[in-house]
Amino acid sequence: MDAYRAERLRDAHLWADLVSKVLGVVALVVAGWWTYTNFTVERTHDPTMEVNVEPSVHPLDGSRVLLNVDVFLRNAGKVAIIPRFSGGDDDRDVGLEISIVEIEPGIQPEPQAKDQAELPARAGQDPAVPWFDWTSGDGRPRPLLLKRNLLASNEDYRHRRYQLNPGVRSREPFACVVERNRLYAIRARFWTDQGSVADLVYIDTFRVGGGGS
Repeated sequence: MDAYRAERLRDAHLWADLVSKVLGVVALVVAGWWTYTNFTVERTHDPTMEVNVEPSVHPLDGSRVLLNVDVFLRNAGKVAIIPRFSGGDDDRDVGLEISIVEIEPGIQPEPQAKDQAELPARAGQDPAVPWFDWTSGDGRPRPLLLKRNLLASNEDYRHRRYQLNPGVRSREPFACVVERNRLYAIRARFWTDQGSVADLVYIDTFRVGGGGS
């Protein structure tokens, strides 16, 4: 009887050890699948920032107009997002940058007759159509505001504690006085150590009503 009990106990230990090993393998497979799904397929470790610029205009006296700009930041991801902090006085690609230019698109000059024959026309180019390019400066934009950091006055940002947690939506307002009968381009960029996320919008002051537009 003692030999039988010893054999049953030995068999129980063997089965317990086998089940423990099987559960360990299953746990490793599940952990690997979870890691692959979250960090490769869904990329939950990647920051997902949304930047939206919402401008409006309101009439003032004479030819002046109040340009009000609301910049909305939203962390649509699952990890906190930290802005890029300044590395020195000349470092301006930081925080939440806003830039505003007045667009005065000009018509490209018609080429001379012999130049017209020698130079092939670029695909899609129409010299009679005014156009604007922020980077190259085409359209003769007049800068009103360049690379103002809207987070510069934020205490948490100044002490390098600023961050946007997952699901958080933040509003950063800005306002300035502009002129009537103008077209403006407004660009906001949120800088991180990996680069920037931007939004670019246009607004005109040709028809400014009592309630804004």
